[in-house]
Amino acid sequence: MGYSAIDSQGLSAPPYFIAFLLVITSTFVADRTGQRGFTILSLSLLGAVGYIILATTKTTGVRYFGVYLAAAGIYPAIINILPWVLNNQGSDTKRGAGIVILNLVGQCGPLLGTRIYPSTDAPYYRMGMWICAAFMLLNGFLALALRTYLAWENKKLDAQYGVVEKAADGKPAVVGVENDGVNFRYVL
Repeated sequence: MGYSAIDSQGLSAPPYFIAFLLVITSTFVADRTGQRGFTILSLSLLGAVGYIILATTKTTGVRYFGVYLAAAGIYPAIINILPWVLNNQGSDTKRGAGIVILNLVGQCGPLLGTRIYPSTDAPYYRMGMWICAAFMLLNGFLALALRTYLAWENKKLDAQYGVVEKAADGKPAVVGVENDGVNFRYVL
């Protein structure tokens, strides 16, 4: 954006600090409400808007605002995906396998990321910004689709085993041990 290296480093800290605060806030809210899917969808849309702003504008101030939105969307979305995968596995073995698969897929991002910002696209790197926006929208769509599927599975489990009683805090009174247990329900 035309700043010196030291100024650029200083200007990069505030967006990441906001992202950090949103990581803490969004994971807390998602835990309390049991709504990881909607949380991830909202954060993905926020990040996509940030990348779209970065892809479509040249004004430094507006682009800097886009950096805030992109960082505030992508990092909290990733952090909310991790416990969603773990919470929806009924055993330690399944949780271990789930996190391995998630990390294998997740490491494809850096392979792509090193290729979508070629120096020939400087200084705006529009192709990279559009690709990131598209992946944030895809992430939001997949979160919504998975949440819808898990809600459908929970209804099937409720029909098969009966509705799980809720404690005073709104969480299940008894937590199932395995995915096929009587009291197991997916976190939405």
